[in-house]
Order: sequence, then structure tokens, then C-alpha cells
Amino acid sequence: MTARTPGPCSRENGAVTEPLTVSLDELRRAVSTLLAAIEHRHGETVELDAGFYWTVGPWAAYEFSREPEPTMGDLRDDVESMREMLGREETVVWHDLAHVVGILTRLAALDLPGAA
Repeated sequence: MTARTPGPCSRENGAVTEPLTVSLDELRRAVSTLLAAIEHRHGETVELDAGFYWTVGPWAAYEFSREPEPTMGDLRDDVESMREMLGREETVVWHDLAHVVGILTRLAALDLPGAA
């Protein structure tokens, strides 16, 4: 597999031509809206019904000079890490977000057309 050229909003080496920002308030509202929709469809507790999955870590996701190597994620580890994060004072953002992203990706997969 060869590395793809970055999309139309990008230039050389994946650098965005204009500063791209996101309001954390907008992001928070978007995630809240999505979680409400998931809760409406699946209930307050969702059966993830999966174990391992493929992922590309945040250290490789935006590096276009070489092909990323997928790694294996583990939903059980993601859920346990999320619960552990909720019980501690210090947050390791890159690490904790990677675990939450694994869970959110599974929720997206459960909502695909034809998914059980």
C-alpha cells in the first residue's frame, strides 16, 4: 500500500494552508449530541460486542512522509483505562483520548447501516 496524497485542503507534507481551529464548546456540544443519539438508539449502557480492533496512533495519524503501521487496540483496555482516568486527578490527554477514541470508534461501527 502506498501513502496517499493529502486532501484538497492541504499542501505539501499535509500542512494545512489556513489555520484550522475548533471551538471546544462546539466539540463538547457535538459529542454530547452524538452520545444522546447513541443513548436513544442503544440505551444508557451499550454492549460493545467486540474485543480487538485496528488503529493508527496519534503519533502516526498526521505523518505523511511514510505509510502508517496500524496497531491493535483492545476495547476492554480502553474501557478500563477510561474508568481509571475518571478516578484520578491527573489526565494524560494524548493517552486518555486515544482510549476514548477507541470506544467512540466502536460506537460509530455499531451505528453503521446493517450493523447488528
